[in-house]
Amino acid sequence: MRKTLTALSLAAALAAGPALADQAALDALQGAGVELTPELAAEVLAAEGEAAIADAVANVVSAIAATMPAAQAAAAVQAAVAAVVATNPAAAVSITTAAATKVASQPALAAAVAQGAAQSAPAAAASISTAATKAAPAAAVAVQNAVAKGVAAAAGSSTTGGTTGGAATGSTNTGSTPSAGGGGGGGGSSSSPS
Repeated sequence: MRKTLTALSLAAALAAGPALADQAALDALQGAGVELTPELAAEVLAAEGEAAIADAVANVVSAIAATMPAAQAAAAVQAAVAAVVATNPAAAVSITTAAATKVASQPALAAAVAQGAAQSAPAAAASISTAATKAAPAAAVAVQNAVAKGVAAAAGSSTTGGTTGGAATGSTNTGSTPSAGGGGGGGGSSSSPS
């Protein structure tokens, strides 16, 4: 009896793993302000495994490209990719490849894909750049610049909480905030005499 119960519990936990990961991707997209049709939300939620999640994100990117003006689409694509890659940095290259392929004819969007991925997985920046350039060769220069911006945004948000304007979420770390009370403007000596 115990073995059966243990086996059933293990099977349920293993079955829930992919569902939790897919829910995390869906939550990340929605948290980034990406408006999803019910069909796209269901596709993201139903995706199992890295390749399926990458394909679902690519379809989200494609939908953004088709429904938004170019300037807004680039920011939305960057935010969407950054959000999903943040939930699974190991999938950064797969997501970049699939999404950049979908928007290969639009260099600014291919660059936005690369920037979002690099922002959330800066350690994979070289692989992200290679994948996006291979998927969208016409965007090679834009991709290289975007990856550099993504890495800089990641460095800025993780070290100073700076004002990079990126889509990174989480708490900012200023380094001078005490852990208890004491709030305040800190610093005080930054003005110069006139």
